[in-house]
Amino acid sequence: MTTIGSKIIELRKKHNFTQERLAEKVGVSRQTLSSWESDITSPTLAQANVLAKVFKISLDELADNDIEMECKDRSQNQIFHNLIEQTCYLTLIDDILDIDFTSTTPVKVLSVNDDFIKVEYRKGKKIIMKLVDMDLIIAIKVVEGVEV
Repeated sequence: MTTIGSKIIELRKKHNFTQERLAEKVGVSRQTLSSWESDITSPTLAQANVLAKVFKISLDELADNDIEMECKDRSQNQIFHNLIEQTCYLTLIDDILDIDFTSTTPVKVLSVNDDFIKVEYRKGKKIIMKLVDMDLIIAIKVVEGVEV
């Protein structure tokens, strides 16, 4: 199992930060950061949240929590069907051609099948409908009180 300290080291090196630079970004001393990396102490939740933002990852990724669910039989999985008529934010795998909405664009789910989610969203004054391949979706967040 990966420790929080080793995860911080891995991410710091991946982003080419020195301990001093990362400590400055998080608002702690270099010694505090060093004690986190050595697993002597751990960041508070607020500090971990700042770390996650600096590294542009979720707190779950920072904590190395594996929360991914694989839905092997989507036809019988009601999770996706419960999204119908819901307004959501969809996060897709990067660099998808022919998709002109972002993870902050509210989309309304119109229908779901084994492979695709049919959504509609507003682009300017137009309402656009698209089929989105389920394999391209990496996150879905249902939002309340937002209209498409």
